[in-house]
Amino acid sequence: MCYSERPLFHFITHNMFQKLAFFIFIILSLSCKINTKETASANIVNPQQDSTVLKVPKELKEYYKDVDFSLRSIPLYENLAVNTIAKHTNILSYGERHKYLYRIDAHPKHKDSVILMYSGEVRYWKEYVSSRNPYKKQTFNTEHVYPQSFIENTVKGDLHHLRVCDQRTNTRRSNNPFTKGKGFYKLKHNSWYPGDEWKGDVARMIMYLNLRYNESFEDMGGIALFLKWNAEDPVSPFEEQRNKYIQKAQGNRNPFIDNPYLATLIWGGEKAENRWK
Repeated sequence: MCYSERPLFHFITHNMFQKLAFFIFIILSLSCKINTKETASANIVNPQQDSTVLKVPKELKEYYKDVDFSLRSIPLYENLAVNTIAKHTNILSYGERHKYLYRIDAHPKHKDSVILMYSGEVRYWKEYVSSRNPYKKQTFNTEHVYPQSFIENTVKGDLHHLRVCDQRTNTRRSNNPFTKGKGFYKLKHNSWYPGDEWKGDVARMIMYLNLRYNESFEDMGGIALFLKWNAEDPVSPFEEQRNKYIQKAQGNRNPFIDNPYLATLIWGGEKAENRWK
């Protein structure tokens, strides 16, 4: 999400920290697509004037201290985007994922194994596919939840949308957009249903990609679908684990994992779980 076409005074405040954060935001924004209020508003499904007071957990107050959670719709989107971009201080290359991804996607109870996207299978972490991997048995690779063929910037190496995935399953998914469905993951007429257990994860990843980089919802299935999935499939401990380790690796968090209800306050649609009551 880029604001390079907007007046600078839109974000500057008298607080010195906010000025510094804004400067970092402008630098990082050079890797993003151009966005405007008009394109952001086009994604809104059913804007709501929700008076809910969000109580940010103690452990997250420092991270979100510059976000005004009394805002709604586009102003909240923009404020949250500034914070998400400014906190993204370590821009990783795609090749660097091997240093972090297998810990990030580790099974909570079996740290030498990883949980594969879509199938939920558990594999030994050294089985990743790579010409530089000396381990002979290689069965899984890296899934870009937002396909590489649709992206144009540094999102390729962003850990928030990279997941370990069975090699054959990843090939089947290809770069197909997401679609509605039920039950296990499946390919449906050149569209992909991620499965009941993963649809919320997918929704929150795509929302992050839109917030951080202004990647299109429409290319991947539409905001209405992702708002529905965000509401139907609550945040799991596995998502929380990923968010925690990714922050350590690259500096920022996925706010829609911290609180799915933020998506409701921004875009409307089906009401998601409010984790900050």
